[in-house]
Parts: sequence; C-alpha cells; structure tokens
Amino acid sequence: MNVKQLIFASSIAFAISMMGCKKDDPETTNPTTPASGYTNGVFITNEGPYGTGTGTVSFYSRSNGSVSSDIFNTKNSFPLGNVVQSMEVYNSKGYIVVNNAGKVEVVDANSFASVGTITGLTSPRCFLGITSSKGYISQFGSGATGEVKVIDLNTNAITGTIATGNGADAMVKVGNTVYVACSGGFTNDTVVTAIDATTNAVLTNINTGANPASMQLDANGKLWVLCVGKWNSSYTSLVNTGSLVRINPATNTVELSLPFASTTNSPMHLCIDAAKTTLYYLYNGGVYVQPIAAPSLASAPLINRGFYSLGYDPTSNAIFAGDAGNFSSNGKVIRYNQAGVVLDSFAAGIIPGNFCFR
Repeated sequence: MNVKQLIFASSIAFAISMMGCKKDDPETTNPTTPASGYTNGVFITNEGPYGTGTGTVSFYSRSNGSVSSDIFNTKNSFPLGNVVQSMEVYNSKGYIVVNNAGKVEVVDANSFASVGTITGLTSPRCFLGITSSKGYISQFGSGATGEVKVIDLNTNAITGTIATGNGADAMVKVGNTVYVACSGGFTNDTVVTAIDATTNAVLTNINTGANPASMQLDANGKLWVLCVGKWNSSYTSLVNTGSLVRINPATNTVELSLPFASTTNSPMHLCIDAAKTTLYYLYNGGVYVQPIAAPSLASAPLINRGFYSLGYDPTSNAIFAGDAGNFSSNGKVIRYNQAGVVLDSFAAGIIPGNFCFR
C-alpha cells in the first residue's frame, strides 16, 4: 500500500480482521524446506512492521501443505529489509521488491539463494519481466511523481527511466504494450500509462477512475482496472468512490466503468481465476466475485470477512486471503475454494500483503 492509503485503510483492515477473526480456522504450520525446492507452491510476501524491522517471504507447498517461514534470511543469513512489497518469478529468478529499502533482491527461484540486488530505486512497487534481458520496475519516486525503471537483467543495472502518472504501481503486459496503474503515490491520479515495451516510449495515458491500483487481463483480451477512489484530506470519506473499469487494449479506451457506492470503503486487490472469466476483489469487509460478463457489480460478498490481501492460485483454484491481525505480530493466510468454503489456514509473517504463485 502507499502511505496515504495505509493511514486509513490499515486501520479499517485491522478493525475488520479483528471482528472477523475465528478461533476455529484450521491452521497448519511446518517450517521445513520442501525437498524439491520452491518449485510448486505460493510465495507470500510479508511486509513487516511499517517503518521498522524487516519484511519476510513465506512459502506454501502445494505438494504437502507445508509452510516455510522467512526463507530469504534462512538461506542467505541477512534480512530483506522494510517493506517487502511484492514478488515475481521470471526466467527462474525471483524478484523481491523491498519498498522502503529502495531495492529489489534477486534470488534463484528454486533455492532462494541470493544472486544479486537492484539498487538506486525510490519506493519501488512491482517488477515485470519484458524480455530475457530486460525488466521494468514501477516506483512512486518522490511520491508526487511516478516512474518505471528499465533494468538490464544481465547486470541488474538501471538503464533508463520512463515517466508515468503519479504513483506507478501494478503492471500488465499485453502484446508489446505495458500498462501501468498510477495509484496516486502520496497524491492522486486517474490514469493508466501505456508504454511501448520495445522502445520504452509512452504511448498514451488512459483516464480511468480515481487512483487505479490493480489490474487483470481477461479471457477476451480486455484489461480490468480496480480504482481505489480518492479520499478527502482527513481520510474520513471518499470524495470520488472506487470503480471497476474495463479497457480495450486494441483502442486504449475505456469500454465500461462500474462505480462503487461506498464513500467509506475502497475496493482493493483485483484478482482473476485460472479461466480468466471471473474477477475477485476485497471491498466493504468481504471478498466479492465479479464474472467478466456481468453488467453490474455484485451486491453481496462471496466471503463475509475482511482481509488485508487477496490472491487466486491458478493451479489449485484456491482463493488466498491474508489476515494481518494486529499488524505487529505474525498474520495468517486462509485458503478458500471457489464456493467460499474454508480449506485450511496457515501462519504467515507480519502483514501478509501479496502472493506470488508458482
């Protein structure tokens, strides 16, 4: 999350998660490293206590349900730093984005052994592989700007900077175009920036709703964008509510915009199922389901419980929901099936914020 959203949304998430916390969640914990390495499972990036300490990465094995904690420090004997924002696996390497530390740690994705560090970043958010030798890292920059850094993946060096809207965040590659959700940084914005991935030139800025933050590409090749909305100066209500927007990448135009009703809750963490026909997101203390063919927003949640983070495992077709608990001690992850029935749960690190499915 960015700082301006963290102040308000974290307090809401805390209250919701406390009200929704259930003593009877089945919980499994096994700290052993999978014998086959980290090849068949889910990485959980745990942010760590904001502004202090270190974030961590946990690993959930699909093979036997075991959970390995703090796998980076265990393997490399030094901490990741603060805040662990996100992770992507590309070309058999894991790229772990560490926001406050201004870096990306690069690991062998199978063993989690450190193979390098990308430095010189300011509030990085996400990594995206472009070619075998080029990657993009989105970052807030000063917080009132937005940028994408171009990375030489052979040397881990920054080779260029692409200016975007404020608060460059989630990225999706469609054909040869990279779309960057500009979530506002420490201010606000309303655009998704489209970049030519060959030339690194900005093609256009597409106006969406207020502060677009997460995106998914559907089975029809359409790009869905979840906008969190714009808060007033005291963060007590939304002056522009959130919205779910559909972009046609063929024309770079908005085809559909579905506004949310609440002026006190932001929709967050847009996910999509393996078939890419059903969207999931967090909103108003619940997990909501949105078929891509539906003409309007869902009126009731699939899961009536608030969470801090959300992901969808395309291999197991399980919903992963992160409960941050009190935001200062270890949280947990609860797995649900597509019907919203609890499968199991397991302990995670402090503030489980994102998921990387492998």
